[in-house]
Amino acid sequence: MKARSVIHISIIGLLFIVLIQLGGMIYAYKAQMKETEQSVNICFWMAFTETVDDMVNNLPYPDGTRINMIHYPERLNLNRAEFNNRGMQQTAQVLRKVYKLGEFPLDKLDSILHKKLEYTSIGGDVAIELFDVNTGEILKRTNSRLHTSIVSITSEKAFTYKDKGEAVRAIVVFPFADIMRNVVILFAVTLLLLSVTVYVLVLQIKSIVRQQHNLQEQQQNFYVLAEQMRLPVGEIVSEMPLEKWDFIEEKSSVLLGMTEETLSKAKAEALYESGHKRISLRTLSIVSITGIFLLLAIWSGYLYQISYKRMEFKVQDNFEKMFYEETYYNRYLMYWSVYKDNKVATKVTGNTPYVDRFLKNVRNNYLEKGYHLRMAGIVVYHIYNKYDVNPQLHAAYTMQDSINNNAPSPIAFSMQFADSAFALKLCDSGISVPIGIQKLKYPSKELLAHTGNAHVGIMDMTTRLLPLDKDSTECVRGIVHSPQGHIIASIWYMLLPLGITFLFICICVGIQIHIGHLQRRLKQFQKDFTYSMIHDMKSPLNSIMMGAHILMSGKLASKPEKIEKYKQLMHDECEHLLALSGRVLMLTQIERGELELHKEIIPLAPLLKDITEKYLLKATKEVRFMLKCEETCSVYADIFCLREILGNLIDNAIKYSKDEVEIILSCEEVAGSTLIKVRDNGIGIPLKEQWKIFNKFERLSANNRKSGISGFGLGLSYVLQVMKAHDGMVSVESVEGSYSEFTMRFPLN
Repeated sequence: MKARSVIHISIIGLLFIVLIQLGGMIYAYKAQMKETEQSVNICFWMAFTETVDDMVNNLPYPDGTRINMIHYPERLNLNRAEFNNRGMQQTAQVLRKVYKLGEFPLDKLDSILHKKLEYTSIGGDVAIELFDVNTGEILKRTNSRLHTSIVSITSEKAFTYKDKGEAVRAIVVFPFADIMRNVVILFAVTLLLLSVTVYVLVLQIKSIVRQQHNLQEQQQNFYVLAEQMRLPVGEIVSEMPLEKWDFIEEKSSVLLGMTEETLSKAKAEALYESGHKRISLRTLSIVSITGIFLLLAIWSGYLYQISYKRMEFKVQDNFEKMFYEETYYNRYLMYWSVYKDNKVATKVTGNTPYVDRFLKNVRNNYLEKGYHLRMAGIVVYHIYNKYDVNPQLHAAYTMQDSINNNAPSPIAFSMQFADSAFALKLCDSGISVPIGIQKLKYPSKELLAHTGNAHVGIMDMTTRLLPLDKDSTECVRGIVHSPQGHIIASIWYMLLPLGITFLFICICVGIQIHIGHLQRRLKQFQKDFTYSMIHDMKSPLNSIMMGAHILMSGKLASKPEKIEKYKQLMHDECEHLLALSGRVLMLTQIERGELELHKEIIPLAPLLKDITEKYLLKATKEVRFMLKCEETCSVYADIFCLREILGNLIDNAIKYSKDEVEIILSCEEVAGSTLIKVRDNGIGIPLKEQWKIFNKFERLSANNRKSGISGFGLGLSYVLQVMKAHDGMVSVESVEGSYSEFTMRFPLN
């Protein structure tokens, strides 16, 4: 992928993250407002019920006195919550209309609602309004300084005196400015760090592009230099028999200056690239990415904690509902079915005159019109005000104490009934997770009985203990096992933007790792290139110039053997430079499509024998050749190119082998092709490097410099290009530390 494409994708990714974050914030805001509105309504009705219940329990009647009958027509088929809400509104009106209580206690309702909201982690200012539903006029408000806004939630209304149209409602105004300030700060910091990360990536990518461009420019300069060197080196070779040492010294000096100029540019670029700029960018990028990860972790933890508290509230509420149902539908009804003649256990000890009149009218309506009502009594109980619980749990404790005090034999709490009811309640609330019930001895918390898994893990959620007797010696609690999946699923719309941001950052980390690897590779490549120029171009020219200078000085006139040695050295260095120049020239011709091949049928056996004999003469190591080639085996190729590529492969086999070299040269005709194989017993090629050795300027390993192995990495690229020009192919098979085998496949014609 091109650098420009990576930059564009990075910028588009950043913009996408911004849009996702904004969209997530908007969606999360709406979802949270909707969920909070539901929670506010639940808390409001719970607070309203407790307020009315407190008013009832403070009437001047004995405990067990029934002061009202809440009712509704059977045809309405209301659920328990609707029935309770309707009954509390009826009771509130009866208290004021029949029992002449004063104004509805708004402050009491406000105080209870505050506690409920605080328990559900809903913050903000709260006000209770008493208003006229007919005119909309606000009659009274607990917090006169509170002003509604777009971030305020108004609960459902509850009638306190329906005949007069008086009702109450709760208004909750969230600290939007504080919340938004925190969210905006978090969003701005995250966006800033993301921008810095992308900016650093762009700079690093541009730096790599520039570095690659400079390397390409250096390579092109090398190409030009190698081509320009061909003619002067040829002239040096032609003038050596004439012993024109001054001419040779001058020519070699000029070539050395050209090489030094090209080398200086490469060194200057390497020095620039080794500066502190890249280190600073990398450090800044690491700091930014680390900061984003920390912010994502903090934000995710915060969202999880809020969701956990809300789920904890739902679990506790449903557990208390289950406790009421188990107490009433299991133990209380069982008590009545077994001890129905025992009147002491019933809560109701008498009715007020109003209730008697009401029940008489209900009986008359039923007898005259067949009118059916579902009813439940509201009873005064002062003694149980000591429980700081909601009315439903208050009623459950009242029934439980009546059973425990008056039943001739104990009626046990049903663990199976409780487990089924608890699971059903949670399922109705949208919570489908494994649950259990535990009966414990208090305060030792010895496990007496349980349903489900008895073990409570650190990831499990537990409810508060509910006592099964007045002394609280036995208690029950609910367990929700591993609710984390449900919690995360419930806030997916808030975690999704964070997840996408996390994925984007992971991609950035991957790009950073790739960039770091590429930068190290380019830096090493540049070092190798500079080293090869010094070793394969500058050093031979120095040797030629020094040899010419010494021979020209006449100091060796009396030492003919040294003169011949210097001449041979200078000739070998010239041959090396001419071979390098010729290889570069041919690669250039191939790339330009200008290479002309002169193909012919070439017998391979004599060719391979001739090549091996020449290498045995000049080998500096102990080299053994094994030829596996039939006399009839031949190849259709350009003789010059074939010699070059075979020589290159043999030269590599010798360079990249140990002290004792064994090279196997084999050829065979297979399926319309001629295969020529060169196998050595050398150091081998690592698998991860085999794919790149045929690229230009790629060498096996920079560590080979320590062994004196140099080169520009053009040889195998040259082999590949020549094979392509012959419509053939070359492949390699190698085991690191064991062998390498190159196979060239030539078409027969």
